[in-house]
Amino acid sequence: MIAVRSARWPGDLAAVAAMDRSFVTDRRYCVVRGDLSFHLALETVDPPLHKRYDLDLSERQSWDCALVAEQGGGPIGFAAARYAEWNRRVIIDHLYVAPYARGAGVGRVLLSALDSFAHSRGARCLWLETQNVNYPAIQFYRRAGFTLCGFDDSLYDPPLLGPEETALFFSRAVPWRGDE
Repeated sequence: MIAVRSARWPGDLAAVAAMDRSFVTDRRYCVVRGDLSFHLALETVDPPLHKRYDLDLSERQSWDCALVAEQGGGPIGFAAARYAEWNRRVIIDHLYVAPYARGAGVGRVLLSALDSFAHSRGARCLWLETQNVNYPAIQFYRRAGFTLCGFDDSLYDPPLLGPEETALFFSRAVPWRGDE
């Protein structure tokens, strides 16, 4: 059974910081630009790409919602988001599932909890940024109903991430709840 609860700081700091936030993929999307358009072309990566995401927990004061997914008493997932009132969207800053727990519904449970948070704020959509090299996350977000809504090929500093990494933006409408 997967349980999702609000993060409890400082008690959850060590466990959330220790979560494995890595992925391995043998595919990535290459951004192909047109004059006033772009599309994503799938490419094979050989050798496979291994990447680990940093998590700066000092930014937790900026999050309006921080969630921990647990199973068997330990954390197996984490999500953090903030509400942007000016455009009524919830920005997902972080969403991680431990590698051994992927494919078991943990990400969907976290997204459902983020939907509840978004609904409570009157948000119209969930919005996130990921990289073109994070093929597993892109596939997860697409299966979860997110659609590609943009890219930024100048967001990342190339010495930090490499010139092949491009920011991709996805959004999904917050489900209407007719029970209210």
